[in-house]
Amino acid sequence: MRLVNSLGVILLTAVCSAGAAKTADHQWSTGKVLDEDRARYFAGMLNNSTSSTTENGTFEASAHSTSYGDSTNTQIDGSYSGGRNTSTSGSSIPMYRVYDNLVIEGTDTVFVTSERIRWRWSKGAHVAVNGSVQYYVDGRKLHVLDEDNKEHTMEIVKEIKKARQIGGTPPPTPPDNRQTVTPQAVVAPNSQASVEIDSTPSGADIEIDGGFVGNTPSTLSLAPGSHSVSVKKKGFAPWTKTLNVTGGTVHLNAELDPDPPKQ
Repeated sequence: MRLVNSLGVILLTAVCSAGAAKTADHQWSTGKVLDEDRARYFAGMLNNSTSSTTENGTFEASAHSTSYGDSTNTQIDGSYSGGRNTSTSGSSIPMYRVYDNLVIEGTDTVFVTSERIRWRWSKGAHVAVNGSVQYYVDGRKLHVLDEDNKEHTMEIVKEIKKARQIGGTPPPTPPDNRQTVTPQAVVAPNSQASVEIDSTPSGADIEIDGGFVGNTPSTLSLAPGSHSVSVKKKGFAPWTKTLNVTGGTVHLNAELDPDPPKQ
């Protein structure tokens, strides 16, 4: 018995050590939750139906039999009278697929993720918008450690590379092929004007003079003069404003209106 107990302890220790080693293989990073929403999509109908039939009546007949040698011929004449009742009942239940969507800002990349909620009692990641969160990337999956210390695995729907800081090489073209802002729109600190751009909801794309520069909320440095500011987010009408920059600090808050429903 002592030998069996000892083997059990050794096996449990080995399993725990393997689990710890697996966790240690991943390097967790700290990010910021920019947006969170839940969406559901119609998947079909679940149909359930029953049917029952009741039949009653009478049958009247007469038989005539004639024999010739080894063969017999029998004829039956008759009639049936009665009624039949059939009843059918059923129900249809709509089925939906539910997803929790998170937008998480990392060091140099913004991740747009989606996690499918498969059961009614299941819950998405417990996080707060504008709060910090621990994560690591594994291929097309983003693993998030929420405030309840539970790990959630999410599908990476989109990756957005963040614009680089002032000076040096201009930022690369974002994945959606939009052109980034030209160097003359963002200038050196000795002649710059600071523009703080926020939106409701947050996590919207910011375009300056037609070039993508980041996501809300962000603080940008612009050259004095006239600039076109656009704030865009999927599912909302674009917000635009012409801004005359003379210096100092300017704060813009874009209130985004939802797109009207399609007819």
